[in-house]
Amino acid sequence: MTDDLPEVRKSHPYLMYEMLKSTPAGIRKTIDIMKGVDYSFLTDRLCLTGNGTAYHSSTLGAQVLWDTGKDWKSIQAFELEHYHHIRGTLVGFSHTGKTKSTVDAVNSVGSDVKTVGVSHYPDTPIIKASRHGIVIGDSPDQSLCNTKAFFDNAFASLEIAKEFGSLEINTTEFAALIESEIRKQEKPVSEAISILPEPRDIFVLGAGPSYIAAREAAQKIKESTHLHAEGIELEEFNHGCTSVIDDRSLVIIINSPEVNKRSSDIVKACKTVGTSTLVINGTGDQTVEVQVPENRYLYPISAMVSLYYAAYFLSLKLGINPDYLRFEDSRYLDYDNIVFPPGAH
Repeated sequence: MTDDLPEVRKSHPYLMYEMLKSTPAGIRKTIDIMKGVDYSFLTDRLCLTGNGTAYHSSTLGAQVLWDTGKDWKSIQAFELEHYHHIRGTLVGFSHTGKTKSTVDAVNSVGSDVKTVGVSHYPDTPIIKASRHGIVIGDSPDQSLCNTKAFFDNAFASLEIAKEFGSLEINTTEFAALIESEIRKQEKPVSEAISILPEPRDIFVLGAGPSYIAAREAAQKIKESTHLHAEGIELEEFNHGCTSVIDDRSLVIIINSPEVNKRSSDIVKACKTVGTSTLVINGTGDQTVEVQVPENRYLYPISAMVSLYYAAYFLSLKLGINPDYLRFEDSRYLDYDNIVFPPGAH
């Protein structure tokens, strides 16, 4: 849990790396657990909530519902508590199970809402606050840069979305694809990062179902490298962000057939100001090819493998411990203890 700081390592392999490598076992365990869940908590409306990685992963898992016509949404927990009124079923995701704003959001809904808490730990505040509790994963994420927890949450959300939408998706096959990508992507991503100039600012671009993946990738880059990173919708990048990029910037694009032309335009434009580009499944200064699932809404989840490797190898390039969220510096730990008092995250 966040209150318990991980062991301090001085060099590769850091815990973030080991957690990414252990992801397949966590996914398999999560799938097994979700197969045994009683889904009677599902109604005709579904809302998912969380913060940070928990919010991003649950949204990415549920995006398979986009084309179904089903009544579903994802709302960040603080926004949900203060600005939204929902009905139906609310599923709150929290790796530690004690993220205060997520627990508060679950507690804020009416008694007519069926609440579900998803966590890696039993007997936590979110499990206790919810009518139904689901404990997932084979073991907690040991790095504060929660990559393994992301995939556990995404697959738990995907299983809930499958049931809600009556969808035929073979999550076991998709888990095998993720495992394959974890084996295959380490070398090409590490080589790409080693060739790219050391950046000062990073923008991760994604459109459609890849937008949330871009936000999650940027969060992991910030956490692991302590660089400024922003996840932004691909076209929105062209409205304002281009005035701050230069030869110390890196633009990472999650490319897909729907946006290939626009991605190419951005890569070409970046060359005029000396900005480096790394493109997933496209052409940039550096390119990483990843396997695309048959269901296009699963692609952003599989692309996260390469994006997490990119965050990790950037941290090595900069000599940063990616496990610690800068807590080696007591000022940042003091900051965290103010916004997340002990027991609140």
